[in-house]
Amino acid sequence: MLRLRTMRQAGRVPVRRSTSQDRVLDGSPSGRRSRVGLTSRALSLGLLAGVPSAAPLRAQPHATELSAEVYTGGAWSLPLPFTVALPGAPAARLRPHWSTRPFADAPYYAYRAGWARDARGVDAELLHHKLYLENPAPPVERFEVTHGYNLPMLSARAPAGGWQLRIGLGAVIAHAEGRIAGRAVGGGRTLLGGGYHIAGVAAQVAVGRRYLLGRGATALFAAPELKLTAARARVPLDGGGTVTVPNVAVHLLGGLGVRHQP
Repeated sequence: MLRLRTMRQAGRVPVRRSTSQDRVLDGSPSGRRSRVGLTSRALSLGLLAGVPSAAPLRAQPHATELSAEVYTGGAWSLPLPFTVALPGAPAARLRPHWSTRPFADAPYYAYRAGWARDARGVDAELLHHKLYLENPAPPVERFEVTHGYNLPMLSARAPAGGWQLRIGLGAVIAHAEGRIAGRAVGGGRTLLGGGYHIAGVAAQVAVGRRYLLGRGATALFAAPELKLTAARARVPLDGGGTVTVPNVAVHLLGGLGVRHQP
């Protein structure tokens, strides 16, 4: 303390040069400019640290899927009138009561194979629908389509909030049996053989969901499905005449499938 007082009296007190830190801390214009410059550099460095590398982002590979499914279930058909046309007689329209009997005779079933990319794709499907007439009335003695009011269809598939939506178009391949006015139904030679007729057109709207039963590129899944089908079929009678059978049905199905993602 004594030495400092002596140095002051002698006029030899060392003068410390101001540093940039001092200029930042003082209130002079140059100090304020320095503070602004340092703050700007700090913000710039912080922003650059938070920005990811400018290297181009690679798109994730598209998910391609192959699938196969098999179903059982049942259906309820609307009582739409069907028409019997006999030679030399006026057409008869009858209001039917249809049943499905899904496990009697040839069972009710469906199977499907599909391809999808990013959950959108196409499916080829065969639905083996069945019709039993429960209230025959003249001239109908017996009528059933037990070996199939078959609906082969090609459908577009799209995701719908965790579900799968399908809209499809196809044909009716009918195998009808019975007797109408003493004539056998669906007899004679056919293009497909075995009593199967290319009988009409069909359409469907369906919604289903998958529940995976395993993991990996290839996995099993369970799948419930609800669908609405609309179709119209015309079946010949032995000796002339036809039966025209429109059908709108609600189907409830459950099945198993396998999907593979290469």
